[in-house]
Amino acid sequence: NQAPPLAGSEWVLAENPARLIRIPLYGLEGPISVKGQRMVFPAAMLAIGASLPEDDLAAVLTYIRQAWGNKASPVSVEQIKAVKAQVGNHPQPFTPEQLLAMPEK
Repeated sequence: NQAPPLAGSEWVLAENPARLIRIPLYGLEGPISVKGQRMVFPAAMLAIGASLPEDDLAAVLTYIRQAWGNKASPVSVEQIKAVKAQVGNHPQPFTPEQLLAMPEK
């Protein structure tokens, strides 16, 4: 009960990984639904990816999208740069509702 499941998660497997990229870059707080199950965690996910080099973050997210039976496309450095350009400075973690309200592309 530390984090939502990654295997088979619609957040991980989305065709465009922009929403997934925002989570480690900016953090995530609040209840999240994964595979129809609402989950509440005691603490927000920190923006742990914000301090990683873009190529390292792309590699980690690609691993998540292709491990544990997941079969999604890789995440590129260009996709990470595009999310950073679109979002800019966002000092607070996103909520799942905020992420879902943003266009995927």
